[in-house]
Amino acid sequence: MRNSTVQSGTTGQPGTSPAPRVGRMRRATAVLAGLALGAIPLLGTTPAAAADPFPVFVNERGADRPTLEQFGSTRSTVVYDVFAFTCTATSCTANGGALPTQAVFEAKVKEYMGANQFGGAATAPVVLDFEDIELTQVATGAAATHAYNLWRTLLTWTHNAAPSAPVCHYGYDWLTQNQALIKQLHDDDLLNCFAPRAYFYTAWTQAEWDQRLDEAVTHDRTIAPDHPIYPYVNPTTIENGAYVSGNTWAHMFEQVKAKADGVIVWEPTAADSTACNWVAQHSYEMGVITGTGSSGPLKATATPPSGNCTVRRGTTVSVPVAFANTSTTATAATALTPVSGATGITGTWASGTVPALAPGATYATTLSLTVAPTRTAGTALLHLKTGLSDTRMSVIVLN
Repeated sequence: MRNSTVQSGTTGQPGTSPAPRVGRMRRATAVLAGLALGAIPLLGTTPAAAADPFPVFVNERGADRPTLEQFGSTRSTVVYDVFAFTCTATSCTANGGALPTQAVFEAKVKEYMGANQFGGAATAPVVLDFEDIELTQVATGAAATHAYNLWRTLLTWTHNAAPSAPVCHYGYDWLTQNQALIKQLHDDDLLNCFAPRAYFYTAWTQAEWDQRLDEAVTHDRTIAPDHPIYPYVNPTTIENGAYVSGNTWAHMFEQVKAKADGVIVWEPTAADSTACNWVAQHSYEMGVITGTGSSGPLKATATPPSGNCTVRRGTTVSVPVAFANTSTTATAATALTPVSGATGITGTWASGTVPALAPGATYATTLSLTVAPTRTAGTALLHLKTGLSDTRMSVIVLN
């Protein structure tokens, strides 16, 4: 995960280097001494991160970001290596010269936490993405000693800049080089959490992804079993940015929920209809995690005029909706509720009532959905509600 400059209002893509340093997570920062509408699924003093049953953090910034917090995520912060730290057997440098001062470094951490960058919650993880000095990537011996001492300084300053946040470093946690030095940073509570990279490769099977995750989790538990592990995932494959399937996204969530303590979704995008499957699956997964999934005997399915999950800003579209009684008993007539739940999006029904339905019976109506031109979020979570049921509906909002 790499990026060389602070980008206000832009969203980056994962890197593409070959393993084991592939897709390196590095972007701008400072340092020094994250429905398919067409087939709506119903489907010590260490700071502590969010107390959710399974916290899902997200690194998002820039215009038209997906805004996954509307699904139940918490915005968190990644600090990218704008100083280009390197350490050799002789010393550590920043951009080939002197290291930044404490004031400069702390200001950069706060900038990344701020509203113009990631807008991370004060108690959400702050992840330092300094891959050239990540200790599994630094040669053993004197260079590692210099890098370790630099990390102690940078982590101390980070805690000073973000006193309520757990601090992790983004890493290649399946590797074991300089493991004792990494352990000491955790033993001293300078590092409070782990943030291993867990991206998906186009050629990988799910089992291959599982193996890499298992290796990282095993090493991390050995180093500091009481420190939470928040793997970094992204809904695109690391080499070419193609969106993973809904099944793959479901599998990744199943695995991190079983093996880790939370997850960080790194700079996700929902740029077009090819993102519909992961957005739909993410909505379902978050509904399960937050206990707010679709509920009740009436299941709604909908297909907008686009034929997929996309709608456009500044338009009003007629969306055919079918309600099906999925229970084994008849349902009484029930009122439809005007659609709301996302700023700048409203919906009204052609009919105000779903009539009584026998088991398995359906009722068709039309939803008039209006998307304001001022709607900026790249996705929207809506609810198709009756007096008996609530169906989650996810859309991607395009220009």
